[in-house]
Order: sequence, then C-alpha cells, then structure tokens
Amino acid sequence: MLSRSLLLLACLTAPIYAQEANLSVDPQGAPGSVAQLILAQRAYQAALTQGEALALLTAIRLARGVTQRPATGWTLESAGQPAADAPPGQPAAPDPAGEAAMAIARNLAGEDPDLQDLVYALDAQLPDAHQDTAVVAASDLGSGQTDTWTLPLFGEVAAEIGLVGDGDGPLALTVTDETGAVLCTRPAGTAPALCSLTPARNGFFTVTVTNAGGIVNSYRLLGN
Repeated sequence: MLSRSLLLLACLTAPIYAQEANLSVDPQGAPGSVAQLILAQRAYQAALTQGEALALLTAIRLARGVTQRPATGWTLESAGQPAADAPPGQPAAPDPAGEAAMAIARNLAGEDPDLQDLVYALDAQLPDAHQDTAVVAASDLGSGQTDTWTLPLFGEVAAEIGLVGDGDGPLALTVTDETGAVLCTRPAGTAPALCSLTPARNGFFTVTVTNAGGIVNSYRLLGN
C-alpha cells in the first residue's frame, strides 16, 4: 500500500515539477570568469573614454586572467540576415586581452618611465596555466532582428552569460529555460551585460539577443 501511495504521489507531482522554472533555490553563485571579462570590458571602455593608462592596464590584467575558447555545443538561429543596404556597424568591441588594447596602453604611457615599466611588465607576463576559462561566440545582428542561441547548462552549477556589443547601438539580452520561463533579462543598452543563474537541473536554455538599434551590431556572447 505504501509503494502504491508513493507512486501515485510521484505521478501527481511530476507534471507540476516539469513546469517549474529551471532555477535553483540558490540562483546565483560567486562571480566567475564571465563576470571578470564583463568587468574588464566595462573598465576598458571607461579607460578609453577617460584616457587613463592605469585604468586601462587594470582592464587588460583582468581580461588576460581568463582563457577564452570558442564555444562548442551552442546552436544559433537568426530571425534574418542583415539587409544588404543596412548601415554597417563597426567590428565587435575590441577585447581587452588582445594586442590592440596593449598598443593603446603603450600610447597612453607616452614618455612616462613608470607607466612604460608597468606596460612592459604586463606585456611580458606569462599566462597562468591554472587560470579560469570562458567560451565565446560571435555574430552580426541587423537592426530590429533577434538571434536565438540554444546552449546546455548543468544542474546546480553556477552559469554566467555575458554580452558585449560593438557599442554602435543597444542590445537586449534574455535567458529562458525549456518551459519558456524567463530566468534573466537585461534591457537594451550599449554597456556589456551579464546574466548569472544556477539551473536546478540539466537542460537546454535559450539565449536571445535583440538589436534595438538602427544599424548592424557585431557582438560577442560569453559563457563559462
């Protein structure tokens, strides 16, 4: 009789569980590799705006502290391709971990020997073999269009999804689970965006990126 009762209880509760949002009771973990890259990107953009060499070096150090690899297992569906006569956007925002950022730092250091030493030391620093990793994918998105990414996440493992656009126009970011429940949303803006969440169980999640601007936007999507 007890086993029958347990079986009935399982049958009654299974449909309800299947419709619950795939989100752990502890939805966010400690900041990880993607959060570090988003922070580096924001610091990088602020440093360029202000022309601050030390702030730029900090951004470069943060970005170089994460190893970036191409994303695998992610699939992309687009609402359409950018129109042939659409105003072109600029390339995706430069990566603070790239050589272009270091070249800018050298220029900002100018003839200041102390700043030159800091730039040299950072440029000569070898990567840490045990540093955190992040995965990255890129796309071009036409005005008013939406990219839909499908990617797998593990249950009870903190996940981070970051979005870095080219800065030409606003991008919106939304993450939903297999039930369609919205787990994270970031309104359209030009600043780098971050969604942090912890799924309750293994599953496939949908990440949508919408171009709310008037021209093509090149962006990078980051994951941990």
